Amino acid sequence: MKPLQRLQFDLGEQISRKEYLKRKRKSSKLLRKRSKITYILIAIFIALAIYIVVQVCIYRKYNNFKYTVGEGVTSQAIYSIYFVTEGYTYDPIYSVSTILSSGKNEESILPSSDIQQISVTEECLYGLRNGVVCKITRDNYQIEELVTDNVEKYIVNNGYIFYITSDEKRLKAYNLSTKETISFDIINVQQILADDENVYGITHDTSEKAIYRFDYNGQGKTKITNDEKVSYAILDNKTIYFVNKSDENKIYRVSSEGNDVTKVADIKTVADRGQVEESNGKKYMFIKDDRLYYINTDDEDALWCYDLKNGENKRIISASIEILQNIDNTVFYKIDKEMGVYLYNYDTSFMSLVTKRRVKEFVIDNYAQIPTDVKINNNYNI
Repeated sequence: MKPLQRLQFDLGEQISRKEYLKRKRKSSKLLRKRSKITYILIAIFIALAIYIVVQVCIYRKYNNFKYTVGEGVTSQAIYSIYFVTEGYTYDPIYSVSTILSSGKNEESILPSSDIQQISVTEECLYGLRNGVVCKITRDNYQIEELVTDNVEKYIVNNGYIFYITSDEKRLKAYNLSTKETISFDIINVQQILADDENVYGITHDTSEKAIYRFDYNGQGKTKITNDEKVSYAILDNKTIYFVNKSDENKIYRVSSEGNDVTKVADIKTVADRGQVEESNGKKYMFIKDDRLYYINTDDEDALWCYDLKNGENKRIISASIEILQNIDNTVFYKIDKEMGVYLYNYDTSFMSLVTKRRVKEFVIDNYAQIPTDVKINNNYNI
């Protein structure tokens, strides 16, 4: 039997039985109302807990980076990686570190140097600091300033540094042997591509977004696209693959000679949103064995593979990828809104976390000599 509710009365107060019962009913209704609110809050809490558990399960299903030795660990090659981290201040200072792709031998090589846009060649490294292209030695990481021309972006190719100035976005070339600078007859350039004979400047302004070809001396200016609005682009074997903003950011291609501008397929990848941040599109797509790997913006930025021969199109990595780089049969990538760098071997399906650091950008050093004992005892983070 439940105890009777205790009603509070003022000292000396007298009430009738009718009034007493009325107050008691009112108090009971208030108690029941409070109980309903409590039950509702408990139900909301349980529902929220279930939702969180389900989301965690989904995340682990599609982002599980724990694998065993029998699933490709022993056969996975090891590479040296350079990566840039940024400080936590409002105006961050950038630092450069190196690490093996197995997650071992991490070393800070240029702390608080403010070096960005790291490029790797067989002889040395290059980076950009405050509008200056710098050369960095491999042995002791000494910095030498080379191009002090208010540089915004650059690439290194075949003995030249091709770069874009910050003021009028003019395309220029710096000869690493003669130390001479060549100015090209083109401005409003936001991207650069180069092969062994030609350099390609991609303009981005209100009037056009087009690809122009020059020889290394700045001669033979030729427009090789038509009315397409070119966004991020890559160059592979005399073919330029690019994002066409006039066709819903679908991927097109054109020969380096300017012939046969065609749509690859109804597939989309990352396009600029008015501000072209990268020097070209190599952080968003690449070609390997007649397959186009690309960040699919129609699938929450997952990595997809389109077979250029038979048209097969399939998902490779389900995570939302921010930037990537491919070497051999392994793709390295950053996940959007997460720290760290991961790798995925698309032949063996081996996947691993390389570093948990707050990485802004990274580049794989495919010229580095990895010691034999490291290759044997790779010990990936699994």
